[in-house]
Amino acid sequence: MLCRRLVTVLTLCSFRATASVTVRKTNRGPTGYEVDFQYRNKTASRVLIGGGLQAFTDQFHTTLESRAWYDPHDYQPGDFYVSYGQSDNGYEWPYEMTTEGEGLWTYTTPLPSGIYSYAYLVNCDFAPNCSIDTGQLVIDPDLPPFQNVKGDQVASSFQVPFDERFQGTDDINANFDYALPAPRGHRGTVKSVNYTSPGSIHPAKDVHHFGLYLPAGYGEVEGKKYPLLYLSHGADGNGNDWENLGRMSSIMDNLIAAGHIEPTVVVMPSFYNLDDSLPRFIMGNKSNDAPLPTSDHIRENYQKYLFPWVEQNLENVCDIPSCRAFAGLSWGGRLTYEMYVNATDYFDYFGMFSPATDEPYVDNATLAANPALANKGLFIAYGLYDFVFDSGRDLQAALGALDIKFLSRVTPFGGHYWNTWQDELWWFGVKALWKPFPYTAQTGR
Repeated sequence: MLCRRLVTVLTLCSFRATASVTVRKTNRGPTGYEVDFQYRNKTASRVLIGGGLQAFTDQFHTTLESRAWYDPHDYQPGDFYVSYGQSDNGYEWPYEMTTEGEGLWTYTTPLPSGIYSYAYLVNCDFAPNCSIDTGQLVIDPDLPPFQNVKGDQVASSFQVPFDERFQGTDDINANFDYALPAPRGHRGTVKSVNYTSPGSIHPAKDVHHFGLYLPAGYGEVEGKKYPLLYLSHGADGNGNDWENLGRMSSIMDNLIAAGHIEPTVVVMPSFYNLDDSLPRFIMGNKSNDAPLPTSDHIRENYQKYLFPWVEQNLENVCDIPSCRAFAGLSWGGRLTYEMYVNATDYFDYFGMFSPATDEPYVDNATLAANPALANKGLFIAYGLYDFVFDSGRDLQAALGALDIKFLSRVTPFGGHYWNTWQDELWWFGVKALWKPFPYTAQTGR
């Protein structure tokens, strides 16, 4: 049985446990916290930890193309991780486990505040070379990921708290404690839901799936209607990502507990495998290389099957645009823009996180044909080191040229990765979601 102490410790309490991850408060540098990994495999000759763990960099050595490669043991305040770049010759992957005998492998490292996904890479020479395809990636058997069916996710995850004494800096605020579990009594529930979607090829014929977050107290007040947020994943992902890799439920719990938003239901749909028009997408299978469905194809499918199913089966969610929102990351940000332009009247709020958009954008003719575009709650965010940085700016310029109001966020430590998207979901809730619009210079002040 898995025992999770989510504030400061993730560990296992089974005598037969084969793996464990423990987050310990140390009250010493470099970060104030250490993470202990243990993994048992008597046949392994070498074990690395990968699946999402990254080396660190800082703002003085990072561009859109390059970055530093700091070992977490060398962490300094203001360091952060990004997921791109080519390491120098001779670089050694820092997350290598040590054998203690009898098949026990261990590794301990300091880590700063944030979300970390991981998997064990068995008999692997270099982390980027090993995957599900090579048969060397092993998901933690005792801290399994949130997923609909086995194989929908290829990494587990944990969250490390912030310690101002060792991680605080005047340059960058990298405190992610808003993604730690909220106080008891403020924690919602999250589960995976299957729904009827003719043509779907996963998880079963004519059945598709989404992640569902219900806020604390959901359904306890008779007749109460809850606002509804659709939250999309990006390329090479699925509807489990936001919970497994982004700790969405904790972020929502804390937004609600702090009074930033009212209790909100979140639907996290999956846009791959909606039908057989494209090859089947298999999570983590790089040799599969399933092409992305177009944003208009996804929108049309959701309008035909997902949205009606949610309206008919989630009785306590609102059914008017003023309390419906759509948001997403990367390709999901592009999908959000698609919803904004072509499902304008169904939603009043749109959150585009690292949106993978491109021209043509809205123009005078588009606005003349659809005046409602100028009266929506728009939030556009991307990382300072995000490869969609230029796309985000171009989208904002197009909206600005039409005097369409929006709120903006440039994540100061942000690449195209989950630390960026956690930050953007948080600030979307704090500053934009369910707030009066059109936004003004005083919105969110």
